This record gives sequence, structure tokens and C-alpha cells, in this order.
Amino acid sequence: MQKYDEKSFDALFKAVSKHYSKDELRKIVEKSLESDENTEKNLAFIYSPLSIKKQAEDHTGYLDKLINDETVKNGIDFFNKYKDLFCETYSETKVEPSDIVGILNWESRLGTVTGEQKIIKIFAAQYFFGEARNIELIKSGEYEKEGAMSIEAGKKRVERLKKNAFSNFKALLIQAKEKNFDPIEVKGSWAGAIGFPQFMPASMKFARDGNGDGKIDLFVMEDAIVSVANYLKLHGYSEKGSVAAFKAYNNDKIYAEGVKKYSDSIKKEGVKSDSCGK
Repeated sequence: MQKYDEKSFDALFKAVSKHYSKDELRKIVEKSLESDENTEKNLAFIYSPLSIKKQAEDHTGYLDKLINDETVKNGIDFFNKYKDLFCETYSETKVEPSDIVGILNWESRLGTVTGEQKIIKIFAAQYFFGEARNIELIKSGEYEKEGAMSIEAGKKRVERLKKNAFSNFKALLIQAKEKNFDPIEVKGSWAGAIGFPQFMPASMKFARDGNGDGKIDLFVMEDAIVSVANYLKLHGYSEKGSVAAFKAYNNDKIYAEGVKKYSDSIKKEGVKSDSCGK
């Protein structure tokens, strides 16, 4: 394990000191920085100067995979299974059921794909070693490859990744104490998103209890449905429109277009608030 920066450690400790002693936090940090093959693969993708281009290409490819006769049928069946909750949620948030299903279809294929990455490892590596990784990429000529972003753009992106990693690392650690779970064991996507709606830890403040058990668990579908609706509602769904709220969820043009296209497809088949009460 590489030696991490004490100044960065102290900043993280200051943010979570109400919940952790220094020794306790240090043990977690050191554990989270232990390398494994899956994490290294994901970090290599995240830091590649070609990653933004590759993600855009992947999203284009997702359209056919996530919007077809089979996925539309799955979405209709999914709506019918949870229809009462969708109708109740619409009454409270005014978020159309088809848009919630659209988000969940894109994010986790309606709860069937949630990721195997130990997310704390992604946040720790980005927070402590992002700049060092980027310097290695510059020296190795990765930024000189066709389609790569500029070195300056790469440096700014690494700064954003570190800032976001800090927010998510902190949120995960605090939530672990408040909800009594082991932050080391939480699994999610390659980027660190959790559960059926693929919320980042820093977005958990928008999560809600959907089944009335007094707990919030994004691996429970009722909680996922209500949480997506709440997120969209609080990000301008009614004021700015659904597409603007989709972009708040994931600021990618193809993502927003894809979710809307799928939503429109299942809405034509009856997945809509107008069907409530029928």
C-alpha cells in the first residue's frame, strides 16, 4: 500500500470526527487502500484520458440494450407489480411512473444489476492518489493518444473527482455509523453508486422509506421507487421539466434522451398516472 498524505487524512478526519476516532478512521482508510483486481480495473478506466469518450460511446450502445420490446414489457410488468405505490407516489410528488421506471431501467435494469465494486476503495483511491495516478498517465503518454482529453482538462477532472470522492467518502462513513453497517463491505457500481437507483452516498439525503418499515434501504424496491421520485421532484421536475431532472440525476445528454425515450415508450402502453384508480 502506498503512503497516503497526512494532510488529506486530517481533512477527512475533521469531517467525520464526531463519529470516528483517529485510530478507527486510520484502520478503515488503510483497509480501503488495499489493492484488488476489480478496483484497479475500474480505476484504470476512470482515470484514462479516453474515459469520457468511452463512456459516451457506451451510453450510445445502451440505447438498443435498454430500449427494446423486451425491456418495454419488463417495464410494464414492473409498473403493474408496484402500481399502488407508483400511484401513491405520483399523488405526493407529481412524478410520472414512467419516468421513475425509466430511471430504474437505465440504472440497474429494474434492480437486476447493481455492481460488485467495494465502493469505499474507489473513493479512497480517488481522494488520496488521484493526482499521482494522473501524473503517471501524463508521463506514460496516455494523453497523447487519439481522442484523449487535453492534459489541462485531465487535471481539472482529477480535481473534480477528488472533491466528489471526499464528499462521498465522508457521507459513506457517517451513514455507516448512523445505520450500523460496515463501510468496507458496501458494494456498488464501478463509480461508487449504490442500490437499485444507483445513488452516490452523497445523494442519500434524497432517499426515502417507501415501504413504511422505518428504514431506508436502496436494495429494497419500494424504497428505490420513492427515492427516485423524491430526487426528481427536488431537482426541478415540475418547474423545469423531466429532462432537466434527468440531467440532474446524470448530466449526460444521451442518458437523459435514453431515459425519456424509454419513458415515452412505456407511457404509450399505459404506464402513466392517468391509469391510477382504474
